[in-house]
Amino acid sequence: MSKYGDVAVIADQIQNDLRPVTFELLGAANDLAEKLGVKVLAIVMGHELGEIPQTLIYNGADKVYVVDQPELKEYSTLPYRRAAIAVLESLERPPHIVLCGATTLGRDLAPRIASYFETGLTADCTDLDIGDYVHKGKADPTKVGTYHNCLYSIRPSFGESLKARIIGPWKNPQMATARTGALVPFKTDTTRTGKIIRVTAKFEETDFRVRVIETAREVSDALDLLKAKVIVSGGFGLGGPEGFDLVRDLASIFGESAVGSSRKAVDSGWIPYSHQVGQTGKTVRPALYIALGISGAIQHRVGMSNSATIIAVNKDETAPIFQFAHYGIVGDLYEVAPLLKEHLKQSMSN
Repeated sequence: MSKYGDVAVIADQIQNDLRPVTFELLGAANDLAEKLGVKVLAIVMGHELGEIPQTLIYNGADKVYVVDQPELKEYSTLPYRRAAIAVLESLERPPHIVLCGATTLGRDLAPRIASYFETGLTADCTDLDIGDYVHKGKADPTKVGTYHNCLYSIRPSFGESLKARIIGPWKNPQMATARTGALVPFKTDTTRTGKIIRVTAKFEETDFRVRVIETAREVSDALDLLKAKVIVSGGFGLGGPEGFDLVRDLASIFGESAVGSSRKAVDSGWIPYSHQVGQTGKTVRPALYIALGISGAIQHRVGMSNSATIIAVNKDETAPIFQFAHYGIVGDLYEVAPLLKEHLKQSMSN
């Protein structure tokens, strides 16, 4: 048996719908657990969770800890904090690592858990790994020594120009949140088996100082950027909000497609923020990413550079996007896009 604790993932679900980041975290957790020689745990909280625990097993969890209580039907910080801590403290051996998504839920919940255990937390990671660390004690002589099997929390720094490896091996659990779309999800396997363990959280009156009375959510027929196999994005080079009609028209020829945007187009009020791809938007990795009128600044690049194929159309031949696009077309996007549409339709019909 490994001397290290297991790797725990806190599942991210909204209205009993598991968010994509959960499957990505389970993929990363399995890689980390294999290097440590330990198991992968999943913690899911909510009410009337149905098949979610079994789904977590099919997607990489060896054990699923379930807190299914009416008080957890809607996300609220303090009850969810109480439930997560109840699970973590019920474990026979404290986890070596705890992972959350860098989502609205994860960014709110993870710091509360880290504070309770007085441990470190690295936010917004794009990669995770295991390795050793030698501390020479210049800053803190009490921590001199070699630390084995540390969590390497890797995230961009200095305006995305460098990657920082952040280490905090002095206290477990070592914690991190990861960007949606940055990690490779676990490949679903419906033959996997695992153990489901029910945990009951004992809430206190102070946990309900804030209550969720009603939740309003935007309803859209558009496919979520994170689930789309093809994304067509528009940038400031479109010239105005009407340019997104061209973007939508090109996206319409694909089955599972979505419309994306650069930050500048969102900031200009041309399209809602939910379409933004980039550092302050969504990180995506579709099979095909088509960028129309997007310069390719580093802020946008980090959100889509993991796409399998990138096609860029821009009239500026020096645009940074041509440095990493697989195919680049220099020209007026209003002339190129209709021709590209016909070419792609013909290719798909053959």
